[in-house]
Amino acid sequence: MKINLLLFSILIGVFFSSTVMAKPHSLVLPTQFPLKKIQITVSSQSNKENAERYQISINGNGNSYFIKNNQQQPLNVTNDTLIELLNDFYAVHFFEISDTFNVKKKVVLKDSQTVTTIVNKEPAIESKKVCVQLRYYKKCLSVIDNQPLGVSQIVNKIETLTRTTGN
Repeated sequence: MKINLLLFSILIGVFFSSTVMAKPHSLVLPTQFPLKKIQITVSSQSNKENAERYQISINGNGNSYFIKNNQQQPLNVTNDTLIELLNDFYAVHFFEISDTFNVKKKVVLKDSQTVTTIVNKEPAIESKKVCVQLRYYKKCLSVIDNQPLGVSQIVNKIETLTRTTGN
């Protein structure tokens, strides 16, 4: 009887632990995570047919790379650089920013007495998608017209890493 109860407990534990692992991303930003579970990606996005597309992937496991014109080049990114980039993301409050900046709001004065807000969703012709994954937590946002500025500056810094390796 004790063995059956033990087996049942183990099976229930395995079932629930695999259920938890099946979630693709967590909504809770972790405060501690293994270095090898960090991934930062930047990719260009465009609706234009002949647009040049690229992807940069910086991984805590050491397998960082740059893909352009369907050619993958390795990137040498040190742990210190990776930590510096993460600190940059925290400094600009990346994890608290809205996911997209293609919604533009403008205040206008109507009939000289009423102020109204106009909300327009602008088509994202060209943008860059930035994602940071820490363990099972993942946050992505689109950078459009260099906005948000702080994240745009981090993207420029990451793009510079591809130039230092001769790409």
